[in-house]
Amino acid sequence: MSISPMEHPVVYVDESANSGQNLLDPHQPVFTVAGVHLPDDLAASIVDEVRGQLPRNLREPKYTSLAGSSGGRKALMNAFSRLPEGSVRTYLVHKRFMVMTKMVDVIVEPMAHRDGYNLYEGKEALALADMLHLAGPVMGDADAYDRMLQAFVNWVRQKATTDELYAAIAALKASVQSQQFAEYVEVLEYGRPVADETATEIASQGHRDELDPAIPSLYCLATTFGQTLGKFRLVHDASKVVDRNTTRLHTVHYLPDPARPGELMNPFMGAIEFADSKDHRQLQVADWAAGATRQWAQWMAGGGGDQFSRDLEPVARPWLIDGIWPAPVEGSET
Repeated sequence: MSISPMEHPVVYVDESANSGQNLLDPHQPVFTVAGVHLPDDLAASIVDEVRGQLPRNLREPKYTSLAGSSGGRKALMNAFSRLPEGSVRTYLVHKRFMVMTKMVDVIVEPMAHRDGYNLYEGKEALALADMLHLAGPVMGDADAYDRMLQAFVNWVRQKATTDELYAAIAALKASVQSQQFAEYVEVLEYGRPVADETATEIASQGHRDELDPAIPSLYCLATTFGQTLGKFRLVHDASKVVDRNTTRLHTVHYLPDPARPGELMNPFMGAIEFADSKDHRQLQVADWAAGATRQWAQWMAGGGGDQFSRDLEPVARPWLIDGIWPAPVEGSET
């Protein structure tokens, strides 16, 4: 597809390891979205070179298949070396940590807001989520902490009642030996009136996709590209959750930014289209970038993984623009 000088630039986007609202899937602990801004001819050259190094019967060189063989890994690293600086940007989500950030967002923040306190302006919401995430399984019983996270996910997905959620919170608090840390858990308990109200909204589909990382990640990715490209077209690999949230994304700039009192949210710069990766070489590159960043981040989060996962660090780290992560990632604001 050729873009004339009068048309907007194009950013191609794909995801890796999106399990939807099932944020506690042990097999997919990290979600990644990648955006690629590349000329057609360069994207075609990169993809065709990779194809030339693979068996002829391989229909489409997806990241998972390429990363599974030594030849595919070599082809990927060669492809990544040809990508111009700034042409790829990625956003990371540590799913388990995101559950805790959502607990604070949904239960604690509205309560604080009613009392006239903005938990976002000074990043207190993030600090509280970080504290509970890191210390919860250590200061309290690890199994009780896991059950609380699962109860919250089930509650948002209407598979658990508010009573069951708060029974899980109480069980974690009862397992905590430190009174000081128990007070942090009590902050979740104080949010029970908010949770009761929110349960009604959830039942009416008012919080549909609440836990899906795709929408906040895409918003952050798009606004970052917009800062350098201005208006652009965004071509996304097929995604039902993005499709049903396009209006929400394009009207976000009418909403106040809670982290910047008196200002509105940044506009979502791109007009969203959907396409098949078979028809756009840039979407294939986006699949590789998302997969490589996810594999590197999964190694970073779990401390395990093979040598290739570690080899990806100097490639994937410069692409990273931001993330929902429990500890700071060098070069990003998390």
